[in-house]
Amino acid sequence: MGHVEGKRVEPKGKKGQGKSRAPLIAAGVVVAALAAGYVGLCAYAGGSAFWPNTTIGGMDVSGQSREQAVNTLEQTVAQRLSGLTARFVCEGKSYEVPGGEFTTYTEDAVSSATQGQNVNFFLRGVRYLTSLAAGQTYDLSVGLTGTPEAVEQAIRECADAEAQTTWTFTDNQLVFHKGVTGRTIDTQALTTALEEQVSRMLADGSTSADPVEAQVTTAPPAEPDFDAIQSEICVPAADAYLDQDSYEIVPSVTGVDFDVENARQLLNDAAEGSDVSVPVTLTEPKVTTAALEANLFKDVLGTGSTKCAGPSARWYNIDLAASRINGVILMPGDVFSYNDHCGPYTLASGYQKAGTYQNGQSIDATAGGICQLSSTLYWVTLKANLETVERKQHAFNGGYMPVVGTDATVWSDVIDFKFKNDTDYPIKIEAYQDKNHNLHVTIYGTDTTGIHGEPYSVAISTVPYKNLYKPDDSIPVGSEPQRDPNYSRYNGITVDVYQKLVDANGKTVETTFLYRNTYKSSDAVYYYNPADAARLGINTETQLRTETPVTTTPSPSPSASPSATPSASPSATPSPSATPSVTPSATPTPAGTPSATPTPADTPAATPSAEPTPTPVTTAPPVFTPAPSPTAGPGMEPEA
Repeated sequence: MGHVEGKRVEPKGKKGQGKSRAPLIAAGVVVAALAAGYVGLCAYAGGSAFWPNTTIGGMDVSGQSREQAVNTLEQTVAQRLSGLTARFVCEGKSYEVPGGEFTTYTEDAVSSATQGQNVNFFLRGVRYLTSLAAGQTYDLSVGLTGTPEAVEQAIRECADAEAQTTWTFTDNQLVFHKGVTGRTIDTQALTTALEEQVSRMLADGSTSADPVEAQVTTAPPAEPDFDAIQSEICVPAADAYLDQDSYEIVPSVTGVDFDVENARQLLNDAAEGSDVSVPVTLTEPKVTTAALEANLFKDVLGTGSTKCAGPSARWYNIDLAASRINGVILMPGDVFSYNDHCGPYTLASGYQKAGTYQNGQSIDATAGGICQLSSTLYWVTLKANLETVERKQHAFNGGYMPVVGTDATVWSDVIDFKFKNDTDYPIKIEAYQDKNHNLHVTIYGTDTTGIHGEPYSVAISTVPYKNLYKPDDSIPVGSEPQRDPNYSRYNGITVDVYQKLVDANGKTVETTFLYRNTYKSSDAVYYYNPADAARLGINTETQLRTETPVTTTPSPSPSASPSATPSASPSATPSPSATPSVTPSATPTPAGTPSATPTPADTPAATPSAEPTPTPVTTAPPVFTPAPSPTAGPGMEPEA
């Protein structure tokens, strides 16, 4: 039989092997993707924000951080509580407790919700999805701040009065009267039921619920609410102080406290119906009312006075500013602002126009003079050894401060004088101008150190003022220079200012360099006729009288002789036959008229001139005494 080609038979189990792998690979990819997505969800769920549909005490906090959730609860829970009323009945009588007598523990509730999300990493995804679908609910714990009046009323009306333990606090004595076994209300169970009732109303959003039943039983006297008693009678010690608004003394408070555990033990050990005295701890404050009254403003910390120049408008402005700081009280740590108390410096504020020194000239401006008060006050704060917060010098030394360099300028709301009460007690400012126009400033307080300041300055250099001479055609020829009163005269000076601290025995404790101040000089201005420059010895370029005065020779006086022509002979009586030594002019000289151009022989040597020769003017500048004019001298406000 011949060979026959047969069919190849595939091994069993090999058929379709290549096609069966594709679904498995696809399934694996899907599983891997889901696993990666779940891991990402677990990571996302581990964030700080609350999961979706999370409520605490019925309030939605989804997506909020822990801090945000606390704020949400605190802002809304008080309002919600105010609209709730808890109810209970006792032996057929109904009682109500306002929601405002309850409090909530928001921090604890938020912490509990935070812990609810703090689970194992791989469980977070499941819990997150569960919250997304069904939500998460957390209770908000509610408590009573004390025994409600309604509960007290129920005890009085439904229980035996002698069964209750009562207490009194009189003359710092805490005395308990222990009750006896009898009919009483289980107040602990009642308050717990009322708290749960309010918690449920917050959670479900309702405003009322079925009243709970207060049980009246026969039992030994219940323990009093020691926490409520402690909250009612115990206070911390408090110092007396001066009220910043009324400036009246707020009395001190003696601290009161007692040991709750000791009181509980004493009451438990006492027989029913007996009185128990519980020791009370009293703590006296550091500053009692009597001590503050005795020490308040009792010492002069610093005082000083300066002389006020006029005119009346300047005195008026100083009076007005002084009245605005007189009686000002600064509490410890307070900062005084001169501008806040005395400003604004306007006509509408009551000030008048008076002399100020601006841009080198004396100018009437509103509130002129007030810098003398700010300067005097600054000087006194240095004496009182108070802290300077802000101070700026004037451009010129006005001359009214006893210590050069202790001035303080103010201007509008730009430049201010400020100091701080850095003592432990309140201080008070007294300021007034007396009938002799002396400005007085005193700072009262409580001197606890005995140290005061004695500011002084040391002159480093001086620049004398100059007399400047300016031409003016309106000045009559031959007259003396006329001074311009709008230019005050100040010598320039540079000083170093020091603060010396002295104790009560006059001993120097410390000397401190404060600062160096340089004040500009201010020159006087005089006006003269330009034709008199040489006569007055004025250098027209420098405007100073530094040149040698030039005097003009006077014209000769007419002769007393009746002769028409003076004799050339020195004899007393001229000869009538004398022949003139000169050729007469074509027109004879009238009798009694001198020659137009006389020769030296024409002027008799023994005949004095009718006009005396002027005395030469010295080149040294004259010394002037400052005039009491309101536009010159220390009455001016030196410019800042």
